[in-house]
Amino acid sequence: MKDMSYELLDLMEEKGWDEKGLAQILEDGTEPWILEALSPIRENLVDWLDIAKDASVLEIGSGYGALTGILARKAGSVDVVDEREENLETGRRRWGQMENIRWHLKETGTECVYDWVFLIGPRTLGSLLELPGRKESWNWKEEEKAYLTEQIRQAAARVKDGGRLALALPNRNGLKYWAGAAPEEEEASMNLSELREVFGSMGGRTEFYYPLPDYKLPTAIYSDRYLPVQGELPSLYAEYEKPRYRLFSEEAAYDAVCQAGGFPQFANSFFVIWEKL
Repeated sequence: MKDMSYELLDLMEEKGWDEKGLAQILEDGTEPWILEALSPIRENLVDWLDIAKDASVLEIGSGYGALTGILARKAGSVDVVDEREENLETGRRRWGQMENIRWHLKETGTECVYDWVFLIGPRTLGSLLELPGRKESWNWKEEEKAYLTEQIRQAAARVKDGGRLALALPNRNGLKYWAGAAPEEEEASMNLSELREVFGSMGGRTEFYYPLPDYKLPTAIYSDRYLPVQGELPSLYAEYEKPRYRLFSEEAAYDAVCQAGGFPQFANSFFVIWEKL
């Protein structure tokens, strides 16, 4: 989705950046990106995680600060790093009253390791961490898998022994894309086999989760320990999505996929928890 941080900052100046002001922006907003930016449903992705009160957290790529607040409420300290100053300013406006958050442009400036590292919605066209051998002449589409793999590995390098990396990203084979949804610009993706290959090469312990309708506004989260059965799935249409033609019924297709045991391969997005042993 196109970055709308400046527009959001203008709205926050007009309506206020406290809880009441943000609720007013949500109520008045007609653009889908406002729901993606401000909906409390965003927090469903991480609300259930067992994050210790004294845990240290690194959030790589804060976007509009949708998850920063809940991470700061759950953990002892949060370092936020983003490549865009306007994103950091949006986060400071929303969560500046929370004293356990530190804001960093592009890097933390230290080699700290953390109890939790969050890489939510990694991008394709710019790294928040310096990549060795990075070349401006790379063809990003051809190199997406290698580039994203390096982002994941570098994020994992910031995890303490016994700590965890949390990664959320779209499934490039997600059923909604087959049904006509367009991938978001600059948003990296992998399919299930590619993602399992990456984490399989890293050692540690990995658990895969499948948020629906996707990781941005999840109303249900499944796992390999509990997969949906036919007729069980909630609404599959994310409200922040742009209007689109549906080439077929996603509900009927998912029922068939669930019956055949193929839900993980066609889930719209992944949420992966990797533990460093």
